Amino acid sequence: MRKAGHDVVDINLDTPTAGAGAKGATIACILGGDGTMLRAARAMSPLGIPLLGVNLGRLGFLTTITIADLDSAIADVAAGRHSVEERTLLDARLVRAGHETRFLALNDVVVARGAAVRSIHVAVRVDDDPLIVYWADGVIVATATGSTAYGFSVGGPLILPSSRAIMLVPIAPHLSFGNAVVFDPEQRIELDVRDGARISIDGQEEHDLAAGDRIAVRRSETVARFVRTSHARPFLSLLREKILKEPGT
Repeated sequence: MRKAGHDVVDINLDTPTAGAGAKGATIACILGGDGTMLRAARAMSPLGIPLLGVNLGRLGFLTTITIADLDSAIADVAAGRHSVEERTLLDARLVRAGHETRFLALNDVVVARGAAVRSIHVAVRVDDDPLIVYWADGVIVATATGSTAYGFSVGGPLILPSSRAIMLVPIAPHLSFGNAVVFDPEQRIELDVRDGARISIDGQEEHDLAAGDRIAVRRSETVARFVRTSHARPFLSLLREKILKEPGT
C-alpha cells in the first residue's frame, strides 16, 4: 500500500483512542474475526470510515474476504470497484439517578442476570407504552446484523443484514411470552431493570446494573459502513454454510 503511494496508519483497536487514530482515513482494513469487526464498528462508525473485514477468525459473518484475497480486494477498492453496505447500529442509553451513559452496538444490547443464578424482572416499554414484564434470564435487543448472534442461539429469527428492523428476544422466560418480537426501525425500546443485573454491549463491554436503572435503545443515526468487493461472499451463501449447514454453494 505504501509503495503504491497510499498513507497507511496502524491502529490497535484495544486502545481507547483507536477511532481518533483513524480519523480522516478513506478505508479501514480490519484484520481479525467477527469480534474484531464489532470493536471496529463501534470505534470507527462515528467517523464515517468504511470497514473492509479480512477474516483471520473462524466464523466470518462480518469479515467478508480471506487473507488470500486481500491484495486483489485492496486493488479493487483503490480503483473504485467496490460498494458500501450500511448496517444498523443501536444507540443504547443507560440512565441511573439522572446520569446518562451512551453506547453504540452493532450486534446487540443484552440485559441479563449477573453472578446470581436466578431470573430477573425486566419491564419493557415500546414508544413509552408498556409491553410486558419478563421474568427471565435476560432480554436481548438486536439489530439484523446481530440476529445471527446471541438472539439466534435463544430462538430468535434470522433477519437479512440490510434490514433496519430491531428485534427483542427474551432469554429463558419463565411463564411468560417466549417469542421474539420484531419492531419498526423508528420505534424505541426501554428496559426497566427491577433486580440486580448486567448490561452487555456486543458481548464485549459489560457493566453492572441496579434495580431502578433504565436502558433506552433505539436505532442510531450513525451507521456502520461495510465495504464489499467482488471477493466478498454473499450473506445467503454464508448463512447456508455456517448456520443452516446446507451442502453446496
